[in-house]
Amino acid sequence: MSPELEIFRRSPTGKAKSKNPIVFVHGAYTGAWCWNEHFLTWFADQGFETISFSLRGHGGSGGRALRSLASIDDYVEDLEEIVETLGKKPILIGHSMGGYVIQKYLERHTAEAAVLLASVPPEGLLASNAMMAMAQPDLFFQMFWLQAIGPHTLLRERLGRAMLSPDIAEDEGMIYFGRLETESHRALMDMMGANPVFLSSTEVPSMLVLGARNDEIIQSELIHRTARRYNADYALIDDIAHAMMLDKNWEKVAETILQWLEVTLVTQERRKGNKSAA
Repeated sequence: MSPELEIFRRSPTGKAKSKNPIVFVHGAYTGAWCWNEHFLTWFADQGFETISFSLRGHGGSGGRALRSLASIDDYVEDLEEIVETLGKKPILIGHSMGGYVIQKYLERHTAEAAVLLASVPPEGLLASNAMMAMAQPDLFFQMFWLQAIGPHTLLRERLGRAMLSPDIAEDEGMIYFGRLETESHRALMDMMGANPVFLSSTEVPSMLVLGARNDEIIQSELIHRTARRYNADYALIDDIAHAMMLDKNWEKVAETILQWLEVTLVTQERRKGNKSAA
């Protein structure tokens, strides 16, 4: 039996732009709160029903005592549970590990559209970790300590700069950093190659792969490679760090997603109309 999940919902403001709700999937070390700061309400104000939830063992969800044993497949099960309550095909937006969870979900399910945001690539974390270890060894070891001891002020300066731009309000950045928590060891091992993604470009819905141009955690080369793998639309955002939904230029990210969604959903509705007419 799955643990009870923490769920947040916002109804669309004014006329609904789509009958398909947006479901946000957070990354490692965080919870639904990372979407609630800006994206949940912003996209509701643009006319979308929005849902964010905390994966088991994260945020206010149950299963905290067994968090270190949770697998990526368990996280996919959490996403399945959320989608089943909707009765509609979702628009899926996932950040970092959340993007990996979405890719695994799409192995067996469909979605109206998907956005991978600074996402772990389908081949997992081996390449990104190797690139980080060679180019930023100090950051590589701080990521290790984050997992070993959790968020700590000693890690704030270097790890904080990889997560958020240096000039974000210090108090705001410290609040975000203090809310991080250790991740499941098993889930991290899954993303190191124990549970690879088996998903081809012919199986994915309309997809946008977004990254931060100077991301030190999921490097832009890997974002481009993921987009090529899925034959997906692709964009890099300037002047933003890995935590793209929280950083100072988060609205640039949201607007890029919105513009893409507006074009994609209209195109899909036309295709459906043409099929019906035929």
